[in-house]
Amino acid sequence: MATESSIAALEVAAAQRGRLVHSKVLADYWALTKPEVNFLIVITTFAGFCLARPVESHPFPFLMLMSWP
Repeated sequence: MATESSIAALEVAAAQRGRLVHSKVLADYWALTKPEVNFLIVITTFAGFCLARPVESHPFPFLMLMSWP
């Protein structure tokens, strides 16, 4: 009987450790994508596009902004 409770405790500990490993892996992938830096790159690109576009283009050309050259 004592071994059953210790086995159950070990199984619970292993399950919690598994969840911790998965959340750590997701946190590592999130850190690798560097979302803060990517957001700053998008803002800088948008500002450069706005400054470089001709003044006479009255409706803002969102499609041209999103298109790949």
